[in-house]
Amino acid sequence: MLTQWGSQVRRHPVLGAVAVAIVWQATIVVVAKALPPLEPGWFPQLGPTVVNLAGAAVVLVLLRAWGLLAAGGVTGPGVMARWTVLLPVAVLAGLAALPGIEGGAATLAGGVVLMLAIGVSEELSSRALVLEVARPLGPVRAGALTAVLFGVGHLDNWLFFGAPLGNTLWQVLEAGAFGFFLCGARLYIGSVWPLVLLHALSDYLEIYSPGKTADWLQALDVAVDLGLGLVLLLRAARTAPASTPS
Repeated sequence: MLTQWGSQVRRHPVLGAVAVAIVWQATIVVVAKALPPLEPGWFPQLGPTVVNLAGAAVVLVLLRAWGLLAAGGVTGPGVMARWTVLLPVAVLAGLAALPGIEGGAATLAGGVVLMLAIGVSEELSSRALVLEVARPLGPVRAGALTAVLFGVGHLDNWLFFGAPLGNTLWQVLEAGAFGFFLCGARLYIGSVWPLVLLHALSDYLEIYSPGKTADWLQALDVAVDLGLGLVLLLRAARTAPASTPS
C-alpha cells in the first residue's frame, strides 16, 4: 500500500509534496494532543521531544518504503567540504544569543535534546522527504514549494496550540525563508545531517536567549536565508549531485 501511494506521490510532485507535508504535520498534532502531559523535573521537554521523534519515525518509514533514504540525503554526511556554506547562517544565529542563555540545568540540558529532536524531525520531513518528492520541478521551484509548505506548517502553533496569530505569521515568514536556505544547502551538500545541527543550534539560541531578537537581526536573517538559498539552489542545478555515501 505504501509503495503504491509512493508511486502516485512521485508522479505528481506538487500534490505529492503537499500530501506528505500534511502527513507529517498531522502526525505531530495528533501525537501532541493524544499524549498526556510529560514534564518530569529531570526533563521538562520530554513531551514535545516524544512528539517530534514520532514525526521523524513516520517520515523514516515513508523514506525507506519509497527507496528515498539515499536520495533524500539521510544515509551519509554528503560533501563535508561544502558544510562551510552554513557558516553565515550559524553566525547570525549566534548573534541572537549575545545577551546570553537563561534557564536551569535541567531546562538547558533538556533543551539540547528537544532541539535536536525538532531538527531531526523537521529536516527529515521537509528537506529529505518533501523536497525529494518535489525534485522533478527543478531545484529552485522544488525549494520554493518546500519552503512555503514548511513555513505554512507553522500555522499549527496558532490553530492547535494557542500561539498568538501575529507572532505565528512572523514565524511562518521566518521559517519559510530559513527552509528555503536549508533546501539549497541540502541539495548542494547532499545530506540533511549538517542541517539538523544548524537547525537545532539556531532554535536553541533563539529560544533560550532572554528577550526578543532585535527586529533588524530578524530582517537580516530573512534576507540572508533567501539570498543564500537562491544562490545554492542555482549552484546545485549547475553542479553534479553531492554524494551521499551509505
